Amino acid sequence: MNPCIIYLTQNTDRDPHHGRDSRSMLEKSLDLLFKNYNNQFRHKVLIFHEGDFKNQDQEDIKKGREEIEFHEVQFEIPSFLNRNEIPEKWDGIFGIGNRHMIRFYALQLFDILNDMGYDWFFRLDDDSFIHSRINYNLFEYMNQNGYDYGYRVDVKDAQRTCFGFSEMVLAYLKAERIKPHTFLDNFGESSKLNNEAFGMKGKIKRKLTKVIDTVADKINHDLNNWPVSMEWNRWGYYNNFFITRIGFWHQMEVQSFLHFLDRVGGGYKYRWTDLIVQTAAVQIFLPPSKIHKFKDWTYEHATFKNNKLDFGGIYPGEGDEENPEVIAFQKQFGKLRTSNSY
Repeated sequence: MNPCIIYLTQNTDRDPHHGRDSRSMLEKSLDLLFKNYNNQFRHKVLIFHEGDFKNQDQEDIKKGREEIEFHEVQFEIPSFLNRNEIPEKWDGIFGIGNRHMIRFYALQLFDILNDMGYDWFFRLDDDSFIHSRINYNLFEYMNQNGYDYGYRVDVKDAQRTCFGFSEMVLAYLKAERIKPHTFLDNFGESSKLNNEAFGMKGKIKRKLTKVIDTVADKINHDLNNWPVSMEWNRWGYYNNFFITRIGFWHQMEVQSFLHFLDRVGGGYKYRWTDLIVQTAAVQIFLPPSKIHKFKDWTYEHATFKNNKLDFGGIYPGEGDEENPEVIAFQKQFGKLRTSNSY
């Protein structure tokens, strides 16, 4: 195995999207990473950036830790997209740089690390904090147990970043005759067929609903035994931490799917996030036996707005509920995490 740990970050004390001190958070994240894990296992830590970390900045952050390397990347909107269709700011907040980041994690990173000779990696963000000791090699654990993808937190992504996404994925699966492993498990009956829409009672409503359901089932039936009209629930993997085998992402069918979404340009035009792209790819092409959720160490990733917890939070490891960081977080913000994640 030749694994690594990766970050993509900025050298700024106020990032343009959330006003966060990215530089200080990166230093904190690295200190906790080495204290609670990497001082023991000495994996390479690759910090990708757009040229804003000068030599002295890099040395100050390394603090003599030889495992840390800085790698400059250049981003640009792909030439096959129409630049006029891409807003300068999506939702009035997220600029092009944020959407470059989405494409980096949804597609580009797998080729970059493969070309560098790595076969496994896990990601951390500059505001990802590991708050408890991990006394085993995460990569060896994944490999020995036959897992290809691991995560720490489940989350329900915001609706506004998902408009049209699941419909596009379903269209692709149907056209390519792909039967997904668990992607369809995250769907429920569409509100379009809600019984209340007909304003009728008793037997008539039940009979009419049954006829409509039968017709819908027949219309949607194809070689994949496709289900009735569905609505995606947007639950996925909170991928500010994830760990994966790069070989999975280079399988031909996975590459075809990722490049299909890339050509649609959903990341740039609609801000379809790398979270939902990765979630779809994993749930389509990996059986549950190849996916692992870590529960035994405390992890924090939180977004704050006006000094209040807006999204994410701190996630205590099993048996680590009395961790001082957990107690302090709850005391400061009144809760461990927002209600839309767990």
